[in-house]
Amino acid sequence: MAHVDRNNPVRAESSDSDYTLLEFMRDFPDDATCLDWLWRTRYAEDGEHAHCEKCGKTRSFRRYATTQRRQSWTCTTCGTHVHPTAGTIFHKSSTSLQLWFYAMYLMTSTRCGISAKQLEREIGVTYKTAWRIMKLIRQELMYDDRTGAGDNKRTNHFQGIPNRSQSSEESRPSPPATSLPIRQPNRPI
Repeated sequence: MAHVDRNNPVRAESSDSDYTLLEFMRDFPDDATCLDWLWRTRYAEDGEHAHCEKCGKTRSFRRYATTQRRQSWTCTTCGTHVHPTAGTIFHKSSTSLQLWFYAMYLMTSTRCGISAKQLEREIGVTYKTAWRIMKLIRQELMYDDRTGAGDNKRTNHFQGIPNRSQSSEESRPSPPATSLPIRQPNRPI
């Protein structure tokens, strides 16, 4: 039998998974890592230089230790604060970023989908929170076949990049088509 390194597991060739739970846990071990990933994905690829809206130029940003729950990066030139979660599904959420990321992992890694009840059990939140997380992930991040292949609007939302060229009304997915008649107030069907 071949020697196996238990501290560095390798995915089997027969696995059809693109991204395993171990890889997820290694990439996102805590909230700080998730927040840093969000910062790098949305604003600064190198983690330091980003466009400052107030200065109008690319400036150096720093994250200072703070007691605030809402973490931010600050422009070292003018002092403008940038919050990576603003304008995303994570905005004003008291649920940890790691649990949000884990919920996204679970929803995208299962073939048959996952129920809100199962998500509640997996991430240890209330049913109401699990349902809300699933609703927001499905509504804002999941690819919609009706929008067409390669639609940047949906792809950018999945990457955490808001589409600023369109209003929030236009960025919402269209409601599902239904074959049932829609009841109008004071009108029989």
